[in-house]
Amino acid sequence: MCGIAGIININNPIDISSLKQMTDIIRHRGPDDEGFYLWEKSKELFAYGEDTSADIKNDIKVSIDDFKNEKFNLGLGHRRLSIIDVSDKAHQPMSCSDLVITYNGEIYNYIEIREELRKAGYHFKTEGDAEVIINAYDHWGENCVEYFNGMWAFAIWDKHNHKLFCSRDRLGEKPFYYYFSNEQFVFGSEIKQLVKYGIKPQVNEKILFSFLFYGIHDFSEETFFKDIYSLQGGFNLSVKLDIAEEKVNARKYRYWEIDTNKSVKCNSFEEEAQLIGRELKKSVSLRLRSDVEVGSCLSGGLDSSSVVTLACMQLENKKYDISNFKTFTSCYDDSKEVDERYYSDLVVKNSGCSNIKAKPNTTKLKMDFDKLVWHQDEPFASLSIFAGWCVMEKAKESGVKVLLDGQGGDETLLGYERFYAYLLREKILKFKFIDFINEFKLSSKNSKLTPKMLLGYFIYFNNKQIRKRRLKLKYSKFLNPGFISRFRNLDIVDGMLQFKQIDDMKKYELIRSISHLLRYEDRNSMANSIESRVPFLDIVFVDKAISIPDEYKLRGGWTKAVLRKYMEDKMPEEVVYRKNKLGFSVPQTLWLDELNDYFRDSLLHDTKSSKYFNMNNIKEIFDNKTNADMRFKFIVVETWMRVFDVSC
Repeated sequence: MCGIAGIININNPIDISSLKQMTDIIRHRGPDDEGFYLWEKSKELFAYGEDTSADIKNDIKVSIDDFKNEKFNLGLGHRRLSIIDVSDKAHQPMSCSDLVITYNGEIYNYIEIREELRKAGYHFKTEGDAEVIINAYDHWGENCVEYFNGMWAFAIWDKHNHKLFCSRDRLGEKPFYYYFSNEQFVFGSEIKQLVKYGIKPQVNEKILFSFLFYGIHDFSEETFFKDIYSLQGGFNLSVKLDIAEEKVNARKYRYWEIDTNKSVKCNSFEEEAQLIGRELKKSVSLRLRSDVEVGSCLSGGLDSSSVVTLACMQLENKKYDISNFKTFTSCYDDSKEVDERYYSDLVVKNSGCSNIKAKPNTTKLKMDFDKLVWHQDEPFASLSIFAGWCVMEKAKESGVKVLLDGQGGDETLLGYERFYAYLLREKILKFKFIDFINEFKLSSKNSKLTPKMLLGYFIYFNNKQIRKRRLKLKYSKFLNPGFISRFRNLDIVDGMLQFKQIDDMKKYELIRSISHLLRYEDRNSMANSIESRVPFLDIVFVDKAISIPDEYKLRGGWTKAVLRKYMEDKMPEEVVYRKNKLGFSVPQTLWLDELNDYFRDSLLHDTKSSKYFNMNNIKEIFDNKTNADMRFKFIVVETWMRVFDVSC
């Protein structure tokens, strides 16, 4: 797991100092090693930095600082977090034949791919996955990504073809941001790198409106920063240098998408439960591959509890002392409604692992908030992200470098209550009125939703106009009227407000909705130099989950029914059939009230974001401590604009 950076400029020499700064600013992503590669059509060189090991420095013999005034058209930078093959041999950027790679991520099936490539005549000097990727590209070309099971963001410089091949994993676990013009292409793992390079930080007002009015963000290639884009999950980007024309040409294309219409054999519910459980076990097993210590997040919910339980079962079979397997839970002494230690303690006792508890509080939030916003790069929807931040920090203090997490279970196995709305709608459209009544009763019985709440979900998620009118009433008075009038009638997120069928909703959850959660996960973990791994997003598991009939996932009113069935004899029943789903929550309203005066006094003067808010009404909700949701949106947007000095 690492941080990557790169610059191409066809007409002018790249600024090598900027490349160095782009890697320095993400040292948190890779404090273990540092490296650089520079190219111009008549020469190339590798260089080291301050954090490069002494042995590598002796091999390379060239410091990046010695070439700040040299002329090159391409530069690659790398920061390394050593996880697999922690030796100097796995130093990056890594070269092989006419190829050079800078890579962030983990290819979990690298051992199997390496054996296949060996049979094809390839030889390997390292035990890691970066060398596997570069040889896979040499062997299969751009189709190599179809063989990978993992998370990745990488760029391979193909010297022979003057091409930079960039790729991001199927679901977008690892980030890849870029800026492109006809003359230059700049990329990095985090947006702050491109800002450091010199891309002017300006508000992308369309994306900001979508966040403030609709509460939807991270849904497209556009970011909160104007002219800075995100390569989306499942996409490749091929950047070609046209030396003769002195241009940079880019071709972006999707190499993978979800197929919800795949025809598969439909087994019984019990058989499907065993099959999905078997795939989850395999996924957990692959993600236990590491040359450093592995632990796990544990919220006490079904997903993370299942991951911890299955990991402990497999480690125990390998004669590993389970008491050394560390799990990390967020808990609160004064807010029992969001405290999950009762459930996490049940899992710990059942599995035999150890547990370390993080206790987020307002004192720490006040101290860390600006830093949290800086690491996240873009605004975020709630303070629940701070619970994950504290958990990752506690893991770092405990010396754990890799954490498993339960992210993705809700998206793959229909775990959100809003899925009920679409299931019930399909019953009506198919004239299955008795089934509708039965499912309605069971869904309200076996979830945290009362019948009234469930009816509200059914109406809200199945009627775009009602949803938009509710949002208008809820938020319009807090936003600048001119700002609203420019964007409210544009079709920005209309396709995400209502879906014709449940298959469309499933695609949205896995391709769009999960993006912001994966961004939170990546930045929180990497801010603490920790690699986070999510077994529920293993591509084989995802394919299997998609093929399972919806009535097996939402069954008897229970979400994720097949997973619950599989875990019945492996975890305490209270955890398996838990209804009050939380997942690293925080007492947001209480905290905002406690810190109300602090945020009011520090943010309601010289306000940078006043162009977008109705400041009279914003001041009113601070004075009266009302509308915690809008108060937080103002706080995070204003802080973001200040931290990055973003202009309107």
